[in-house]
Amino acid sequence: MNILNKIIEDKNLVWDNSLNNQTKKFQNDLAQESINELLNEKNNLSKTTIENFPILQKEILKLKNEFLINGCGFLIINHTSFKDFTEDEMVEIFRIISLGFGELLIQNIKNEKLVIITDEGKSMMTGGRYHQTKEGGSFHTDSPQWDKVPDFVGLLCVNPAKLGGTSKYVSAYTLHNEILKSESNFLSVLYANFHFDKRGEFKDGESATTFKPIFEFENNELKFRYLRDYIDAGQKKVNSPLSTQQNDILNKLDEIIHNEDFSVSYDLKQFDMTFFNNKRIIHGRVGFEDYIESDQKRLMIRSWIQDEL
Repeated sequence: MNILNKIIEDKNLVWDNSLNNQTKKFQNDLAQESINELLNEKNNLSKTTIENFPILQKEILKLKNEFLINGCGFLIINHTSFKDFTEDEMVEIFRIISLGFGELLIQNIKNEKLVIITDEGKSMMTGGRYHQTKEGGSFHTDSPQWDKVPDFVGLLCVNPAKLGGTSKYVSAYTLHNEILKSESNFLSVLYANFHFDKRGEFKDGESATTFKPIFEFENNELKFRYLRDYIDAGQKKVNSPLSTQQNDILNKLDEIIHNEDFSVSYDLKQFDMTFFNNKRIIHGRVGFEDYIESDQKRLMIRSWIQDEL
């Protein structure tokens, strides 16, 4: 298949904001049998893994295949499944459920497999990483500066923001189709390599950037990696700022990504979990206003997952 000239028709891959009205395609309640397994081990959650919960393990594998691989690409596990658990217990349950999707990856040079997402008063403009800010609008895939990106991303909502912070999801297949329809000559540029700034997360002797394309098509699958600020910074870091053509093309890409006609919006509630396919789901959020009290501030826990299949 020459995807550079092919409009994709599969409705599980290509969707728009009408998916907002089809919540069964991305929302799910865990079965009571799975919840009962967790309740039975409530006092030992920190000492368990997914193998200790055979019913839950089977259900998560089904959800992975139904939603993340063969479905729309993202999933929200409703908070109502977890009404009998505390915040500390939920972090462990999130770890366990994440393991049901695959192997947890180390996310930074601190060797953390679960990372806190909260506003640390930083800014993308001054070198901060997106998850350390309260900024919105930077639609992206996670860890585009890695040579091998995570297959899936998980987020546990511990505390929602006081105002804003709405999650956004966009299909890379929809994006590809829209570019092909309007500016087909742009696609070849997006299949060429760009420098992604590693944001200081590299060891001595390693390159400060990763040189990879935004779009790839391998094994009959479209793959997408993107975070505009990382590309702008990465190109400057190697003394090769974006050309006028590249800048115009990325601006057009951003315009389509941010078009509300193509995105699903969802306000994560306390103890909601979301998981998504990081190869084909572009995600982001709107900016948010936070609480003053530290124990009420917007707080998410993130996992990066490698598919074991």
